[in-house]
Amino acid sequence: MIGTAMDSQAVFAVVLASIVAVVYVAAIAYAMMQIARTNDLSGVEKAVWIVGVVFAPLLGALVWFFAGPHPFSLRLTRQVR
Repeated sequence: MIGTAMDSQAVFAVVLASIVAVVYVAAIAYAMMQIARTNDLSGVEKAVWIVGVVFAPLLGALVWFFAGPHPFSLRLTRQVR
């Protein structure tokens, strides 16, 4: 009886971890696609965003989702669109 309960708990943990992992990867992929598709950024700014999402995926994706392409109105180029 105890072995069965532990097995079902282990299965539940694996399923839950798998769902969280899929959502995590999907959010990062979605952020990278949005960065690549936006017309609001220059090529250099897109590259910086992509590098940020690749090397700090959780932080980069969260900043992109909540602050947008120019958090705190920061721009890497002098050209204002």
